[in-house]
Amino acid sequence: MSIDNEVEMNATTTPVAAEAPAVVLPVLPEVPPAAPVAAPAPAKKKPAAKKKAAPKKAAAKKAAPKKAAAKKAAPKKAAAKKKAAPKKAAAKKAAPKKAAAKKAVKKAAKKVARKVAKKVAVKKTAAKKAVKKVAAKAAKKAGAAKKAVKKVARKVAKVVKKKAAKVAKKVSSKKTAGKKAAPKKAAAKKSASKKAVAKTAKRSTASKKAGTRSAARKPAARKAAAKRK
Repeated sequence: MSIDNEVEMNATTTPVAAEAPAVVLPVLPEVPPAAPVAAPAPAKKKPAAKKKAAPKKAAAKKAAPKKAAAKKAAPKKAAAKKKAAPKKAAAKKAAPKKAAAKKAVKKAAKKVARKVAKKVAVKKTAAKKAVKKVAAKAAKKAGAAKKAVKKVARKVAKVVKKKAAKVAKKVSSKKTAGKKAAPKKAAAKKSASKKAVAKTAKRSTASKKAGTRSAARKPAARKAAAKRK
């Protein structure tokens, strides 16, 4: 499509400007030009700001030699980094091996810990079983001892009861015998007292007779003694 054709197409599609109705604009009042704004005067630095900036300047001066030393040491640091680069690369390469070794060590430690824990658990269960057996044996022995003590106590009680019964029988028999013998003893006492009274009476009569005999003999003896003189 040529340029002429395009112009023709535009002419046919767009209306002519002369055909459009005229628009009347209102007349605006004249505005006086604004006065030029004066530029702000440069602010004067206060002495307080100078005082505040003084320590910063002093610190900057002190830090200047350090900065210079750092600039001088920069190539050395770069050379050290270059030298350390292969070591770092080797460390990076060895890192997974170290991690794998650590994992293997952890696994081995866990296995050993499990084995030790199992052994300890087995020993603990065996010890518990042994303790239970010993306790059961001790309980059985204690039960047997209690039974034996009870048997002995029963036997002793039976013997004591028998002896007490025998003693009671003897005492009761003695009491009954004493009761039965009481009238005999009383009769014997009476007869003995009567016999004693009779003996004393005989002795008194015999002494009386002897007294009379001696009294009769005394004058005869006196006469005989006088004759002998």
